[in-house]
Amino acid sequence: MRPRPMRRSARGGQVAGYAPAPPMAAPGMAPGPAPSMILRWALYGFVFSLPFDAPQKLPLELTTMTGAMFLAVCLTQPGLCFGRRPGVMWWFVGYLYAYWAAYVVNGAQFTPDAVRSSLFYIQGLMIFVACFNLMRDREIARRVMLVLALAALVLAVMTIFGIGKEMDSTTQRATVFGQNANRAARVLLAGALICPGLVVGRAKIAFRPSILVWPVMAIIVLAMIMGGSRGGLIAFAAGLWMFSMTGNSIAIRARNIAVTMLLLGAAAFAALKSPLMQERLQMAAQGNMAQRQVIFPAAFGMFKKKPIIGYGPSNQYVLAVRLGLPPKLHETRDTHNLFLEVLTATGVLGAIPFFWALWRCCWDAWKARRGIEGILPAAQMMSTMVGNLSGNYIALKLQWVLFAYAMASWIYLTPKQPTAPAPGAMPRRMG
Repeated sequence: MRPRPMRRSARGGQVAGYAPAPPMAAPGMAPGPAPSMILRWALYGFVFSLPFDAPQKLPLELTTMTGAMFLAVCLTQPGLCFGRRPGVMWWFVGYLYAYWAAYVVNGAQFTPDAVRSSLFYIQGLMIFVACFNLMRDREIARRVMLVLALAALVLAVMTIFGIGKEMDSTTQRATVFGQNANRAARVLLAGALICPGLVVGRAKIAFRPSILVWPVMAIIVLAMIMGGSRGGLIAFAAGLWMFSMTGNSIAIRARNIAVTMLLLGAAAFAALKSPLMQERLQMAAQGNMAQRQVIFPAAFGMFKKKPIIGYGPSNQYVLAVRLGLPPKLHETRDTHNLFLEVLTATGVLGAIPFFWALWRCCWDAWKARRGIEGILPAAQMMSTMVGNLSGNYIALKLQWVLFAYAMASWIYLTPKQPTAPAPGAMPRRMG
């Protein structure tokens, strides 16, 4: 509704009934009460914990426990954290319905696996909604990215100096606390992309002195290379390349392309100097993709056999049988690909809502490239999609946080104050 004009009396006062419109909130600021200090720190603490899983040392993953604590604190302000839900949430819920439909159609087998997977999925979805609502405040979104970069830096330093190092007897790859090297690389590359994202391709530099982001980025990338993750390196390169697409003029875009090429060249040079990475790249050149070269065709064959509904929670059991793995050693086998995981678990019935939700997250991140957060949301989503080509990260808490960041980033497309809507204009639907 257009604010009514003020009419002044002869004495210069305002006439009753003609008041100025209330000031509009800055873009990206969530309406209603502000998040409490406890809620803010619960969010930052959860984000800081994302790189530090300790497999088989705790009854649950560390991020599962810290995520549960964060959600418990969110219940102190439920209207703020869960009151507004992005439209894609219901598409993600649609996948869960398809998952349980596949469970029923396939004989209601492996109930504990179905319950466990669903609980992790629901937790990730709740984290997505809560983070989306909180990161609609652009200052909170900026601090979340800073905390994630700091956590990645700590993990990188621990990796480089061998703090908490454990050797994987199968792959001979050393990681902190025995983490999966590919999952560790996924967190490290997210932190590495934040570094240029704070100072390049955005309207206002988000970290000063900006010169410090480059040595931090170098340390994180070095740690990622030491882990030997080929998929992580490719996902990092894909995300970094997005920075070449920023710039309002030809000169700025040419500069950003040059900087991106320089960073990619430096990362490639460091990777080629790493003995572990050299060995793994040679294995890839010989067709050895850590068994993915046989897993992917087998998983796609499963999808072709049940293209509509999939196998439900039994998909990884069926995949292990198709690969001829000894049941005592490998009762299940992961698809190592998010898209094949969705297709084999739920078929087209679950793939349509899930993939549509992914597309909306990517599209909103791309639309936000000219906004306050710049190209960083698009870079994070690009690396996430590429990373899921060689890994199944559907339960990874970091991924749900990045989905929320992508969805929240388009809300404040410009740092300018919004103008009043035209008479009769409908509010824009979220998601």
